[in-house]
Amino acid sequence: MSTTSTFADLGVRPETVAALSEIGITHAFAIQEYALPIAQRGADLIGQAPTGTGKTFGFGLPLVDRVVSPEEGGDGAPQALVVVPTRELGLQVAKDLAAAGKLRGVRVLPIYGGVAYEPQIDALKKGVEILVATPGRLLDLIKQKHLKLNSV
Repeated sequence: MSTTSTFADLGVRPETVAALSEIGITHAFAIQEYALPIAQRGADLIGQAPTGTGKTFGFGLPLVDRVVSPEEGGDGAPQALVVVPTRELGLQVAKDLAAAGKLRGVRVLPIYGGVAYEPQIDALKKGVEILVATPGRLLDLIKQKHLKLNSV
């Protein structure tokens, strides 16, 4: 059940608000109303909410809003990292964050094991602002020197 606060009311960038509106999301859930102001300040937080109540956007919208896209002068180095326990969750989180950053050209890359390395390495070389990764593949790519997290 959504609340009465819009994402604009909560200080989310206009481009992100517009991208969310394109996919039919206009009002925040309770976890988002709580988390967004804290996360936008750059403070750490812990949140818990039932499945399907907006946790991804609660932490993810501040990430999307904070990164610098290529159109804004970003250099293509990863600026944010989300670590997830499973490939399925990684794909869902990446899809949601990509939708939120679509109008600004924010690139989101899910990296996970069980698939070939090359497409993920090629995508990293092209540039990405937000990585959504499972621990094993993340560590593999760092160890193989295909991934640097200096800008995160």
